[in-house]
Amino acid sequence: MARSVRFRVLDGIAVITLDAPPVNALSTDLRAGLWDVFQRVASNDKIKAAVLVASGGMFSAGGDISEFDGEIGQPSLSQLCSLIEDTKKPVIAAAHGQALGGGAELLLAAHYRIVAPKTRIGMPEVVLGLVPGAGGTQRLPRLVGVELALQMMLSTNSVEPDVGIKIGLIDAVIDGDVTSGAIAYAQAVLAQGKGPRPTRENRAQFADGRNYWANIATARASLKGNPQHAPERIVDCVEAAALLPFEAGMAFEADAFARCRLHPQSIAFRHVFKAERRIDLALLERNGPKFVPVAPMGKAAVQRLKTAMKVAADWIVDEGASEAAVDSAMVDYGFRRGPFGTQPDGAADAGIVRRILGALVAEGGLCVAQGAVQRPSDIDVLAIHGMGFPRRLGGPMRAAQTDGLLALRNDMRNWASESDIWTVPDVLEDAVKLAAGFDAV
Repeated sequence: MARSVRFRVLDGIAVITLDAPPVNALSTDLRAGLWDVFQRVASNDKIKAAVLVASGGMFSAGGDISEFDGEIGQPSLSQLCSLIEDTKKPVIAAAHGQALGGGAELLLAAHYRIVAPKTRIGMPEVVLGLVPGAGGTQRLPRLVGVELALQMMLSTNSVEPDVGIKIGLIDAVIDGDVTSGAIAYAQAVLAQGKGPRPTRENRAQFADGRNYWANIATARASLKGNPQHAPERIVDCVEAAALLPFEAGMAFEADAFARCRLHPQSIAFRHVFKAERRIDLALLERNGPKFVPVAPMGKAAVQRLKTAMKVAADWIVDEGASEAAVDSAMVDYGFRRGPFGTQPDGAADAGIVRRILGALVAEGGLCVAQGAVQRPSDIDVLAIHGMGFPRRLGGPMRAAQTDGLLALRNDMRNWASESDIWTVPDVLEDAVKLAAGFDAV
């Protein structure tokens, strides 16, 4: 059994503890440990019920994001959730702190859900460009209905205990020690003769088909013009929950998750998420829910990027483009406003974007070479939080890598004869030679 899971039996009740603090990320090791334990629960006739709890300050922050960049180990979280839900003995999941993403999906797979006061349950996968991939899009609407399920998955807002009780997401709030409360709850379930209660079998929320489809239509309408890929896929999956048998809905969700995981937007979102947590605190720091560049180093680097953008924009205008055309191109690309602050006008010109992106890569590379930042990903998060570079593109260095570093390097070699703002930096020359690009520099 993996060390990240603890297991004991007390008077016929299996107590299963996630033990990988501080966030109990659902790594391959932890999933394998849970898989082993739940198989033991199923095969041991002396065990009458199981409770799933966690050590540390929270139940689980969800999946191990580092796994999403390669092959995901077995068992998958989806397989594990199915194993838990199929257990022929009641499974009570007891959460405290936070249960997010995959952590929330574990709760949905359990037969009964109880929480400590102030616990928050959320499914924020969309901020990583993903759909929930362990049955969340299929089980959540079965418990709370399509409207609330979509709100949770599209807004990323987490649910507090009082709301969870009201909407049917959780069964009870437990004061005091969570593990003791979970054991007592399991004893009560057995005493009342209650058995497993698989979420997959609950179709009560699908009874009012007209209301269900109206909510699906409303969600699609609200996403019109949204440039992000994942939100539409979430709506598709929730729609499939009502249309398809459960196993077919799970297969539909699995396909959507796989497609999202490989989509450039999810790769960019995950890149930024990791870069925000790796960057030197002298450059960027968290201020409440936001990240902000720090003076003097972080703000100085941001100013250099802004200056490079404006110099490139001025050159483009000098060559005959209007300021409105430049602003149109950058707003269409995802900036809130263009470098000139004019009212965008006319069709967006991808060539303008490419020139400005090249200038940002050149200045970003120079910042790396001069030690103003430590790595190319620092430039990405500073550009996102300091100058409004669209997060879904991952920052200028990541966006350039997505578009193709070799082609950009060749273009910049030509453009450098027109202005040294496009001088190819050494870090780009190095990245072109490596399969992982800037990630390996």
